[in-house]
Amino acid sequence: MRWYFSLAAHLAVAAACFGAEVPAPKFVNIHIKENAGIRRFGYPANARVPFPKRSLPDAAHVRLVSNHAETPAQYNVESKWPDGSVQWLWVDFNASLGPHEQTTYQLEYGADVKPGPAPKGFTVTESPDAIQIDSMRFSKTAAPLLVSVKYRDEAIGQGPNGFAVSIRAGALYDVSSADALKFEVVRSGPLYVVFRYSGRMHLDGDYHVPFSLTIEMPRSKSWWKGIATVEDAARRVREVSFHTPLSLGPFPWIWDFGVGSWTYGTFQTHADSVILSQVVKTPGASRWEIRSGEKGREQSYETTGGRRPAVAEGWGHIQNQKEAVAFAVEDFGRQAGTYTIALDGDGQAAFTFAAAEGLTHHRFTVYQHFVTPPAAIGAVTNPVAMLNPLAVFCDAERYTKSGLSRPGEADAAKSR
Repeated sequence: MRWYFSLAAHLAVAAACFGAEVPAPKFVNIHIKENAGIRRFGYPANARVPFPKRSLPDAAHVRLVSNHAETPAQYNVESKWPDGSVQWLWVDFNASLGPHEQTTYQLEYGADVKPGPAPKGFTVTESPDAIQIDSMRFSKTAAPLLVSVKYRDEAIGQGPNGFAVSIRAGALYDVSSADALKFEVVRSGPLYVVFRYSGRMHLDGDYHVPFSLTIEMPRSKSWWKGIATVEDAARRVREVSFHTPLSLGPFPWIWDFGVGSWTYGTFQTHADSVILSQVVKTPGASRWEIRSGEKGREQSYETTGGRRPAVAEGWGHIQNQKEAVAFAVEDFGRQAGTYTIALDGDGQAAFTFAAAEGLTHHRFTVYQHFVTPPAAIGAVTNPVAMLNPLAVFCDAERYTKSGLSRPGEADAAKSR
């Protein structure tokens, strides 16, 4: 068994020697592993920690420790037991690891454990119609979704903006068609902000589908992550998509995609367009193609072949002299269907997935990272890192002792 004694534990032992009854804090090991072979600097780590009944009354008596020193962290209670004690606790913090490195933190808890000062982080401001997180502003109606991004010049323009679904070609329904729309802040920072929209989208006549749209933002990176889910019992939804109108200023603009190599091109006018399409049928029957040219008249630019993979990497950039936006689609090419990333000279970006067959459950996740050009230098991280978050998990035996399932099992949420 691996033993760990923090400063608090040593103080408890010393107090006992002088007759004081100060119980030593309990702790949970939180393990982190870098799996993608990329050095991470201040990378967001998100641990979901279970507790047995009555073991933790609230989140005011926990502290994250590494190498005998407290690590700044954010603590949010996700759920409670019937007696009011903590059942699941979110622990959000930043970690720096080398390629394939592993490390372990300790989450101390107990009546005499008190966390240090709150870490510096986001400034979150809510108004009746919007939520502002530092330089990003989101509408509380989700239509439009991303109202403003102003790290330098304003990066958001006019055009389709937010999450949408379609049930047939040309019929696009965004969240403005939703009723019973609910907006809630799930984790309010300072290191990690999560908020969620939910409701029912009316698609055609009386047909509607329940949906949720979750936005996550880490303080240490200038990106936002959108996770959209749709429940479609009749399997009528044809496509799910995200749309962002970017304001990039004067031409030329440079675009690029990761397709096993780095392919790129330029926009010189508002009429220019580029589309990456990935068609996934069965294993071994996948192909991608990049088409570029005048909007509506794009021609083949590159396609699957040679030593490049049959499935593209699902990430890229678009940038001018002052602004750069990195983007990525999670699980790109994993499911049978057609994935599309489309960019044009008006600044419109669209990320779409059309399943090969009707689904009762749709899930689609997109990242956008706002950095300085050139993106290869201005970005603190890269799209590959965004698509491969740190693996974070607790001691295996805690799930058995707490009576809860481990993340990944039927009744547990994804642990990242």
